[in-house]
Amino acid sequence: MPIPRPVIRGRATVVGNVHVNRRRSDGRINLSSNELLSARVAEIHRTALAGLRPDQLTRYPVLDRATERIAAYFRMQPDELVLTPGSDSALRLIIQYHLRRGGGPVLLQDPNYAAWEQVAAGHGLRLRRVTAHLADPVEQGAQLVAQASATTGALIAVSVPNGLSGGSIPDADLRTLAEISAERGHLLVVDACYQAFRGPLTEQTDRRGGPVLVVQSLSKSHGLAGARVAVLAGAPDLVARLEPGPLEHAVSGLAVAAMLNAVDHHGELTEVWSQVRARREWCRAELAALSPGPLPSDANFVTAPVPAPWTSAQVTQRLSERGYRIRNLSGSAGLDNCVRFTVGDADITEPFIDCLTEMLLETAETAETGRHGYAVDF
Repeated sequence: MPIPRPVIRGRATVVGNVHVNRRRSDGRINLSSNELLSARVAEIHRTALAGLRPDQLTRYPVLDRATERIAAYFRMQPDELVLTPGSDSALRLIIQYHLRRGGGPVLLQDPNYAAWEQVAAGHGLRLRRVTAHLADPVEQGAQLVAQASATTGALIAVSVPNGLSGGSIPDADLRTLAEISAERGHLLVVDACYQAFRGPLTEQTDRRGGPVLVVQSLSKSHGLAGARVAVLAGAPDLVARLEPGPLEHAVSGLAVAAMLNAVDHHGELTEVWSQVRARREWCRAELAALSPGPLPSDANFVTAPVPAPWTSAQVTQRLSERGYRIRNLSGSAGLDNCVRFTVGDADITEPFIDCLTEMLLETAETAETGRHGYAVDF
């Protein structure tokens, strides 16, 4: 039987009758995925590549020492964490455990990561979305507390900072959610992949314990998006009940080597995070004159409502034509007509902001007569 040839249709690669959403490279600067755009971090990773041994490719990884080192790095004990091949894998592991314990409703801070909705829908779980205009974290925090107080046995999922808006639910509300979860049999999951750009690296993992699990990917903070490695932290008995064994063994030896090399350069990474925070606030200040201005952000990106007469689709398309890929957030709860862009090194970010502000300040006539359709966002 002949092997079917792949056919490209839009964003999907089609092989036979199977559709696979597959990333494609192009010449644009990618400010959509919030990868860590830092020349200094690239140099750190070059040292990892230079130190690789053949057995790290030919042998299955042994994770005991790596787990001990990562546990010490995050100020916890080895039995309080499990390594997973990316945060989406951790979320699926948590959902499977939640199903085993009864499968109550999922209270989801919305917008949030697509994996929550995909896995919840696939298992028939009831999904209660907590939304707010412009993803206002204060309003979402209050709503989550109210809904958690009115139900039992739920899975409560929040991201701090939020992965689309950049805002953070108030710490007081997170503490209250943990207390309510202990009283009412909830499982509280905090995804903290952007925490390094908000404050102390372990601020969220320090919340682990009792009914609280924390997922912290190293994709954004440590520039390891290509390595796919995350830390899932919780009380030892809860981590054991997740039955993570097979999933932890799926973390590759190369990912482990890159992770350990990165944490050995924590001091340099801390400086990079500080620079990103400062540049992020510079971006927000540069865009503050626009109405409406950008949203508050604790992450390595800025989310901004698009000023009239522009639409988010027009802005995304026009920037694509000028060589920049950004994220059109229309369709995300509370973020219609918003765009999101990654903050990187100055040589990337400053020309982008110049381009964006110049474009947005074009006359209304130019915007209205522009022949632009849907956003190019893949």
